[in-house]
Amino acid sequence: MYKRNLILTGLAVTASINVWSQQKTNHDRQNILFIVCDDLRPELGCYGRKQIKSPNIDRWATQSVLFDRAYCNIAVSGASRASLLTGLRPTKNLLQTWNARTDVDVPDAVTIQKCFRDAGYITIANGKIYHHQDEASMKYWDDVMPPVPGTAMGYHSDENLALMQKQQKTGKGRRGHFYEHGDFPEKDYLDWQIADKSIQDLKKLKKQEKPFFLAVGFIRPHLPFVVPQKYWDMYDHSEIEIPENYILKSGNNIPERALTNWSELRAYSGIPEQGPLDEETAKLMIHGYYASVSFVDAQIGRLLKTLEEEGLDKNTTVVLIGDHGWNLGEHGTWCKHSIMNTCLHSTLIINSPEIKTPHRCEQIVEFVDLYPTMCDAAGIERPAQLEGTSLLPLLKSPEAKTKGYGVSRWANGFTFIQDQYFYTEWRDKDERIIERMLFDHSNDGDENYNVAGNTLNFRFWTIRAHELDEYVSFS
Repeated sequence: MYKRNLILTGLAVTASINVWSQQKTNHDRQNILFIVCDDLRPELGCYGRKQIKSPNIDRWATQSVLFDRAYCNIAVSGASRASLLTGLRPTKNLLQTWNARTDVDVPDAVTIQKCFRDAGYITIANGKIYHHQDEASMKYWDDVMPPVPGTAMGYHSDENLALMQKQQKTGKGRRGHFYEHGDFPEKDYLDWQIADKSIQDLKKLKKQEKPFFLAVGFIRPHLPFVVPQKYWDMYDHSEIEIPENYILKSGNNIPERALTNWSELRAYSGIPEQGPLDEETAKLMIHGYYASVSFVDAQIGRLLKTLEEEGLDKNTTVVLIGDHGWNLGEHGTWCKHSIMNTCLHSTLIINSPEIKTPHRCEQIVEFVDLYPTMCDAAGIERPAQLEGTSLLPLLKSPEAKTKGYGVSRWANGFTFIQDQYFYTEWRDKDERIIERMLFDHSNDGDENYNVAGNTLNFRFWTIRAHELDEYVSFS
C-alpha cells in the first residue's frame, strides 16, 4: 500500500506542477457545467437505444465526445458521488454505502468544489449533487439549491400523496406507487425547477468576472417514475419489451451475491415483498424508466439551449453523467446495488472547446477520471490525492489512449475491466478469495454465463487483475 500511495502521490504532484505552470487568468479560463442524472444508464438514443426518445442529449452528443465504455467505481448513489467528487476510489471500508459522507470517510480530501473555489471560481450546486446537504464541504459552494425534504418522490396524485402521508405519520407501511403520470403543470416538478434555477444562474454568471463551476443534479430517472403525462404518452405500452434474460438461464454459474435483491424497489406500494415481478408490472417499470429519461432529457435540453443562447458554450466544458447504471429487468433484477455490467456501465458525454473533432470514444474510462479531467480543462492545479487519469487527451484526439482498465466494487467484491473481459472476485474479512466470476463480452455482452474456471483466459486475467494490488486499495 505504501508503494501504491507513493506512486500515486508522485504522479499527482508531477501533474499538478505541469498544470500549475500553465495557469490561466480568470478571463480565459474555461467554465465547468457538471450535469448529474440519478440512475441514468446509457439508455439513450445516442447510445444506440432506438426505442428511447432523448433528442436533446442526442443532439448534444453529436457535438461532443461520447464515451461508450465509462464505468462508475461503485453502483450506489451516495458512494459514487462521494468518490467522483473527491477523486478517490471506494475501498472495503470507505465510500461504500448509499449514504456515504466525504466528511466522515475522507475528511481530509479536497472536494471538487473546494478545489475550484480556491482557484477563483464561483461554485454553485443545484439539486442532488452530494447525497447529503449538511456535509462539511458544502460551505465551499457559493450557492446551493437543495431538494426540499420529501420532494424527491415528486408525487402529485391524491392517491400517492395519501400513501406518503400515511407512511410519514405511522412510520410504517410503504411509499406510494413506483410510477405516476398525469396532467400536472411541468413547472411543479422538481427537475423542471432545478433546470429553471440553473438557467437563471447561467444568465447571471455570464455577467460575472469570475469563471464558474456549476453542478446540476437531476432526480430522474430515479424511482419513483413520476412524470407529466406527455412523457408517458411518448411510449406505446404495447411495444414495451422485457429483456431476453429476464428469466435466469440454467447453468449460468452466476453467484447469487453478484445480483441485487432490489430492496429499494420493494419499498413501493404494489411491489411484492419477495419474488419476481409479473410481466405486466415489469413492463410498467420499463415504461416508467423510459418516460423519466425523456422527461430529464427535456430539462437538460432547456439548460443546454440557454448555455448556447448566452454564448457560454464557447468557453464551457460540459460533463454529463449518470451516477451509475441500473438494472431494467436483466437477470430478473431491478435498481442498482450490484456488480454486474448493467450497474457499472454508465452515461458519460463531454463537450468542450478542447474538442476539435466530435467522436465516440471506445477507451475504458472510470468516474475517478472526471475530477482531474475538469481540473485540466479549466487549467487549474490538481490536488495530490486524485487517483484517476485525466481524459483531456481523449477529448483532443480520437487516437489518444487511456490506461486501459477500470476497477469497480460493491460490498466485498471488486471487478477488474480490461479489453472485453470483466473479472470479479469476492474476498472475506481476511482478504481470502471466496468466489470468482468472469465474462467475455466479445461473445456474452449480456453477461449470461460466468466462465470463471473453465476458460484458458481465466488464469491470465486473474494474474493481470492482481498486478493492480499496488495501485488500487482493495482493503
